[in-house]
Amino acid sequence: MGIKSEFSHFKTYPVSLVTIFLWLSPCMVRQLSAQPFKDKKPISVQDSLPIIDSTGSHNLAPVTITAFQGRGDGTDIAASIFPIDKRALQLLDNSSLLSAFNAVPGVRLEQRSPGSLRFSIRGSLLRSPYGVRGIKFYMDGIPLTDAGGNTYLQSISGAQIASAEIIKGPAGSLYGAGTGGAVLLHTPGEFTDTVKTNYRFSYDAGSFGRVHPTGSWLIATSKSHTFISASHFYSAGNRQQDTTRRTILHYNSDYKLSDKLQLHLLGFYSDLHYQTPGGITQSQWGTDTTAYPLAIKQKAAVYNRSLFVGAGLKSKISSVIDNETALVFSRTDFKNPFTSNYEKRREINYGGRSVFTLHGPNSSREWQLLAGVEWMGGNDHIDNYGNQQGIIDTVQYKDHLVLEKHSFFMQYGMDLDRPKKWHLQAGISTNQQRLSYSRLSDSSFGQPEIARTAYQWSPKLGLTYRLLPDMVVFGNAAKGFSTPTIAEIHPSDGRFERSLQAESGWNLEIGIKGSLIGTRLQFQGSVYRFSLNNAIVRRVDASNIEYFVNAGKTRQSGAELWLSYELLSAEQWHPSRWIQQIMLNGSYSYQPYHFLDYQVTGNNYNGHPLTGVPKNVGNLSLCIQTKNGLYLNSMVNNTSRIPLNDASSVYANAYTLWQAKLGYRLMVHSVALNLYIGLDNILDQAYSLGNDINAYGGRYFNPAPGRNYYAGIELDF
Repeated sequence: MGIKSEFSHFKTYPVSLVTIFLWLSPCMVRQLSAQPFKDKKPISVQDSLPIIDSTGSHNLAPVTITAFQGRGDGTDIAASIFPIDKRALQLLDNSSLLSAFNAVPGVRLEQRSPGSLRFSIRGSLLRSPYGVRGIKFYMDGIPLTDAGGNTYLQSISGAQIASAEIIKGPAGSLYGAGTGGAVLLHTPGEFTDTVKTNYRFSYDAGSFGRVHPTGSWLIATSKSHTFISASHFYSAGNRQQDTTRRTILHYNSDYKLSDKLQLHLLGFYSDLHYQTPGGITQSQWGTDTTAYPLAIKQKAAVYNRSLFVGAGLKSKISSVIDNETALVFSRTDFKNPFTSNYEKRREINYGGRSVFTLHGPNSSREWQLLAGVEWMGGNDHIDNYGNQQGIIDTVQYKDHLVLEKHSFFMQYGMDLDRPKKWHLQAGISTNQQRLSYSRLSDSSFGQPEIARTAYQWSPKLGLTYRLLPDMVVFGNAAKGFSTPTIAEIHPSDGRFERSLQAESGWNLEIGIKGSLIGTRLQFQGSVYRFSLNNAIVRRVDASNIEYFVNAGKTRQSGAELWLSYELLSAEQWHPSRWIQQIMLNGSYSYQPYHFLDYQVTGNNYNGHPLTGVPKNVGNLSLCIQTKNGLYLNSMVNNTSRIPLNDASSVYANAYTLWQAKLGYRLMVHSVALNLYIGLDNILDQAYSLGNDINAYGGRYFNPAPGRNYYAGIELDF
């Protein structure tokens, strides 16, 4: 499946394809609303109300930047921060975060099956057989990533989220352990002067038995706002042993207790079940219904029931001192009948985060000092049994793990001159992880074993300079580290890898962001160099048991570019013209990552490309909306070939993924109606969106669906 050149796949589809795409791929609204240099307001209640009003105009409130607790417009943050608004999340298939996240340069969200996700930011997937590693997630400022370093991203739906911010590069100076960055999720709702309510219901169905109903209710006043949603998703999958079921109930609300106190409550429950068909070999490629026979025999699947609750309090202690404190509790009941065993886990996690802010008088941000702490604890019971065709057999082991992780941090920012052209931001944190391990099924085990990482320091220094009123350049140097997760210290065979150490590395980056021609042309670009030490890598033995080791150094240098251009707008055209808006968005990532010092079982892989990472990724969308409510959303993603093993002897083919969504919005009395139909993989590409890297027996590939469709209806009132 090799391809001689990283760029050869792009040459396969020459200018003619681009021409066809420009003719056929318009859409309704801008794909990503990132306007970091104009006066902004937070995501408002309108983002959860009908997208069109009685005149057909569209609400295009941009996302306020909350990362690193800056001024809100992003100009004082010396980092690559990419905001995603509600329209980007719903641009194509709103049952998944895939299209919105993968449109962001440097970000890759993979899906081996509808329920199995893997997420990375500018990073290697060496240590990620599934899930999220080395990246912290927060929802409304409340830690979503548990004490064990895991984030159940597949238990989050687009219906819960109004916007997101993706911080690329180490963010440990404020967000704790992590080499890849952080993701800040925001739920719908904002205080309003008058009482506003919204009911939303949608239902769509499509290929592979897909069914996806959602419903939500929102009420907002000047003193409180509440959002409640429920969603369900079912798919029989495109392969054998590939069924997915997911039900999510969500609640969030805010209350103004006084002029100085604001309470935030958050909770959701997720019931997830998905089968795992397993990877196939290169010789099996081309039959998208093929599954690993042992996965079928053993009824391999994941059952995950998770409850997450959190509370946050914002306090204005004085005119110059603020505080934000959050508490969190979660419980997950997890079952995984696998090809080699049957694992059951009960995970209880708890913790909190508190940040004090000292700033200039009258909330000016000419200078600002932050100091805070984040502490997370976990109490996990992990039981492992034999698996007899999906039925629990004899006990292999029963383990108890108690984990504590804490981070202390400080950050200082200030304008260096009166015109506010130069802004300095510096921060540092220290972090430690402690894990206690006991084997309950072994009466002779004795005292619990302890694995403790040394205190890790994560400094950051950043500087921004305003070239033009709406354009800044920035540079930063930041150190990140990522502690091993419970799944790595305690893999599925029950071993306890007490010697596994944290990854760490320095990131150097320079970039530019801003807008020209008013806000019609927006852009963000950067070049970076990240050197990683003690890389944690995944290995699989002959019994299909995975384990993890520290194995050398990597060099992850690259470049990213994002552009958004409003070709035509309603202001440029006469109101009677049929076409009201045309938007063009594009992104490109260049990732020539490679191993520096990397040896495994006597094999030297120095200089080899980093396993699991495509060298080139390009994304393009062209968007048109019309006066009468007709729209057509379309996106094309080009991904170059991907090395699947450390020896670089096997590659996944490059692919071009073309998606489109045709819809019609109209007002019927006070109800906003949206009818739509979507197409995925229009070119019917044979590709694997989630590969099993370094897979034993050559079972690298998880075929993605061929050409498929969905259709639905949405009502707002």
